[in-house]
Amino acid sequence: MFSKSFIPYKGYWSSPFSRWQMSFQNTNAIELGAATTRKFLELRGYTADMFDGCVLGMTVGQYAWFHGTPWFCALMGNDKISGPKISQACATSATCIYTAATSIEAGMHRNVLVATTDRCSNSPHTVWPNPVGPGGKVVSENWMMDNFTDPYAGEAMVKTAENVAADHGGVSKEESDAMAIRRYEQYLMSTENDYEFQKGYIIPVEIQVSKKETITVGTDEGIAPCTPEGLAPLQPTIPGGCITYGAQTHPADGNAGMIVTTEHKAKELSKDKNITIQILSYGYARAKKARMAAAVTPSAEMALSNAGISVKDLAAVKTHNPFTVNDIIMGRLMQIPDKIFNNYGSSLIFGHPQGPTGCRCTVELIEELVKIGGGYGLFAGCAAGDTAAALILKVS
Repeated sequence: MFSKSFIPYKGYWSSPFSRWQMSFQNTNAIELGAATTRKFLELRGYTADMFDGCVLGMTVGQYAWFHGTPWFCALMGNDKISGPKISQACATSATCIYTAATSIEAGMHRNVLVATTDRCSNSPHTVWPNPVGPGGKVVSENWMMDNFTDPYAGEAMVKTAENVAADHGGVSKEESDAMAIRRYEQYLMSTENDYEFQKGYIIPVEIQVSKKETITVGTDEGIAPCTPEGLAPLQPTIPGGCITYGAQTHPADGNAGMIVTTEHKAKELSKDKNITIQILSYGYARAKKARMAAAVTPSAEMALSNAGISVKDLAAVKTHNPFTVNDIIMGRLMQIPDKIFNNYGSSLIFGHPQGPTGCRCTVELIEELVKIGGGYGLFAGCAAGDTAAALILKVS
């Protein structure tokens, strides 16, 4: 599907992810994302003027969100460029990377910055005019809380996961708990040796918490341990189901990004010219109504088909998995070996700022592939509206 789109080794980053209503809660996501980008550029020895385009991914409105990409580009140091602002729920990152790769393939751009950022904390509360309401009573919407339920399917997100579990022979609470514990153990792999794995891509950020106090956040905030003792007494959030509050992700704040460019430019910008990272393909899917988790497998299968490979060719798999059911059912259907499935963490544990989640997962996928000596990698994740998106990368 793609033949000309590459990512420089170390040409990517993620901020720490902070559980909502913690340290990032009052910082504009566009400003924080631009500040992290500036720090990334400085640390890598890059300059902002090297980009001829930008794709910005966001899902939660912020102050001056209307000005989106041009404002972000100016804040990060290049007021000569702009580009699309993409908001595709939890598929935002994969679609941003796909969009950047498409522009490289078409020759429209040579060096594109993909930046994704969101703040789930203190989200906007929108008031809509309603002249026909009783007494002109307005209609209001909270961007976060009101969208945990799909307006088309009419079901809460967690119920859509339970529906998928039931469709595929059921998932026991014990199986769900075991998956949460496994994913937590894999996240702990990334914190070993004083966070050695995470330090390969996480950029610490400074947050001004008051007029007199600035703090530095260098690691994820609000990670909840998943242990057998902690999960066993928890009851499913939906009676008769399998998913407890300990077996699902949490909203978070943060940002992540990468450079998508030509093969020549990627080699020039790479921190190790012996490492090549190529974007091969993209896939997408939409499942039956109220079956969000079911969309992940067909999106992954499309991406694999477009790349001309199969599951047996994969060296690593990363998913955006808001519920344990996502990985349980995908693993069953695609026969993904546990040893390659979400090593070093996933959004189930480190949280879900929506827009940046898939980008961080893709960054971790690259780092894992480099660590094991290369190979094909798959990222896939579900998104609102019973949709999903996937990417295939190759590290040589």
